[in-house]
Amino acid sequence: MTFGEYLRAQREQKGWTQPEAAAKAEIEQSYLSKLETGKSFPSQDVFERLAAAYGFDAEAVAQSLDAQSLKDLREVAQVRSAIITLQTRSTRLARSWLAAGVASVFLGGASLGLFSLAEDDEYTVYHYTSPGVIAPGEDMNVYSILDSTLRPDLGEDRPEEAAARALQIAMMERADPQVRVSQDMHSNGYLERVEGGQRFFRPVDSELVITPSPLRWFLAPAVMFLLGALGCFFVSFRWK
Repeated sequence: MTFGEYLRAQREQKGWTQPEAAAKAEIEQSYLSKLETGKSFPSQDVFERLAAAYGFDAEAVAQSLDAQSLKDLREVAQVRSAIITLQTRSTRLARSWLAAGVASVFLGGASLGLFSLAEDDEYTVYHYTSPGVIAPGEDMNVYSILDSTLRPDLGEDRPEEAAARALQIAMMERADPQVRVSQDMHSNGYLERVEGGQRFFRPVDSELVITPSPLRWFLAPAVMFLLGALGCFFVSFRWK
């Protein structure tokens, strides 16, 4: 925006005509017309009259005008002072954003370094199962009969098979399956003393368990800080 456009906008905002505005600023209407069209620029005395009449200050003007208009107003002390103030403020803000960007780079680099040290914890767990409690004096394979197929058509003419069926039914009633998970490997199984006897746990399968390292969480802040640093640098250079 040129100074003339700014002056005209201020006058129209107050609802003044050119003669009214010229009278309030104690200048000629023709001179005010030249100021609004950009054919002339105010001296320091005239600028002070316009500022008093319109109610604006040099800093507001300096923030609103383009570079060429500010150059044309370089003879006005208030405008020069306002430009220096704005430039100083802008430099401080730019440096603040730059410092924030540098700090974000360090924090992002540190987080990325911690992430690079992450090593997942891997281990194997083994699953064991026990069909039930083995009473003292019983064979460890006493429950193996449960793996046999039931024969509901057995007759009394085959007493051995009928006895096996009866034993199978009895063992089914005693069965109390339990599962154990352990990091210890017992290839042939293991015994565990319990109330009423002992249990034989035989291995059934295994699985690899991977526990992610807590340091992997540092990837998120690393990305956040580095992106934040880019944003800070962009704002810093744009602020200049």
